[in-house]
Amino acid sequence: MDAKVFETWTVLPHEPIRKHTENFWSVPGSMPDPKIKRVMSLARLADGRIVIHNAVALEESAMKEIEAWGTPAVLAVPSGFHRQDAKIWKARYPSLFVTCPKGARKRVEQVIAADDDYDAAPKDATVQLVHLEGCPPEGTLEVRSEEGRSLAFSDAICNTPKTKGMTGFFLAPTGRPSVPRVIRWLGVKDKSAFRGHLERLAADDLRRVLVGHGAMIEGSAAETLRSVAAGL
Repeated sequence: MDAKVFETWTVLPHEPIRKHTENFWSVPGSMPDPKIKRVMSLARLADGRIVIHNAVALEESAMKEIEAWGTPAVLAVPSGFHRQDAKIWKARYPSLFVTCPKGARKRVEQVIAADDDYDAAPKDATVQLVHLEGCPPEGTLEVRSEEGRSLAFSDAICNTPKTKGMTGFFLAPTGRPSVPRVIRWLGVKDKSAFRGHLERLAADDLRRVLVGHGAMIEGSAAETLRSVAAGL
């Protein structure tokens, strides 16, 4: 899940921008190893500022589209292992407020200085960055739209196809949405608190869940997230 940090604007293959709601977009893309996918999420605050979660460098036409939508203002580095494009986004937009989960700050700051953790990040009634209870290195981006809520996770939840080898071992169980083994081992400090938080996030107004690696969960998002929590 970790990767070499880019020093210059480096665009890897990515899909077109997906415009889910009036204030929530995402862009699936590839890592240097094309077999590993990643997802950037973009949430627009009511005042037009944009929160970038798990930044990915895009082709210039897509970047211009984002800039026309709003002002890039908050860079959420969602994990100590998702730092690859953080420096180049900060270089492109020097005024970005850089934030990360409390438990990831030491590792994130090996690459880029954080202004503060998620508790102090800009938010409003529609968009907020939240620490995951019982799992201090991870958090989630929660977005409220006219149709309901969306959540974007980093490594706390994955939804990858069946995967073999070392990657499959660390991400197990693969082939379905789950909390991967590496997070259960190294991230979860209080299983009961973590399970309870996931259950609360899985309220009936949940419409979609985006994950750092794997396919978006949509259609039965609340039910699926409850299943993930039950499987801890």
